Amino acid sequence: MSDLTANGMASDAMGFNGTPVPDALRPTLTWIDELDARVHDTCTCDPGPVSAAIATAGRYAIKRHILIPGFAAAWCAGVAAGHDGLRQAGALGVVGLVATATASRNIKAHIRRRRPDECAPRRKPGHRISARSFPSGHAASAFAAATAVASATRTPGEAALVYACAAVLASGRVVRHRHWASDVLAGALLGTGVTLLARALLPGLPKHTPHQG
Repeated sequence: MSDLTANGMASDAMGFNGTPVPDALRPTLTWIDELDARVHDTCTCDPGPVSAAIATAGRYAIKRHILIPGFAAAWCAGVAAGHDGLRQAGALGVVGLVATATASRNIKAHIRRRRPDECAPRRKPGHRISARSFPSGHAASAFAAATAVASATRTPGEAALVYACAAVLASGRVVRHRHWASDVLAGALLGTGVTLLARALLPGLPKHTPHQG
């Protein structure tokens, strides 16, 4: 998607894979860019200590380099203890996170949207432009992990709490100026969708969340 100028309007500095945005998509993507700019600047104008703490937690807690070994350990523990729920959640977490990361990287390479801190007037002096904002990989990982954990919960309330935690942590990516709100939403949908697909395709896993009562 496009870069943003100082007044928040879309320009033609970035498009799909470094090419201009197609004319047919320009009105929609311009509207999304402008809405993202307003949401971003509202959320980051005075984040406060709570938001800053959430942003820091989200930066480190939902990295796939931490989550994948954690789910692998859960799978091993489930196998050793004969605990089907732990084993299944661990296996689903590993597969879902790896598949989500692969999909996210491919989408980023094609879309090539600039991050908030790579766009004027928010750009940091001397900051290298990576153009890897869409979708948010952290949000995708958070919701892939949440979907795996929710598959082992016993009630809809527990599952909702897991997803709420993922949403809170993912929102920190906006506060840290690393993603637009639409990046986070896209990442959440990607992580959830890919992991649900993995649950449906993997042998030996339940095809629905084992809620009771």
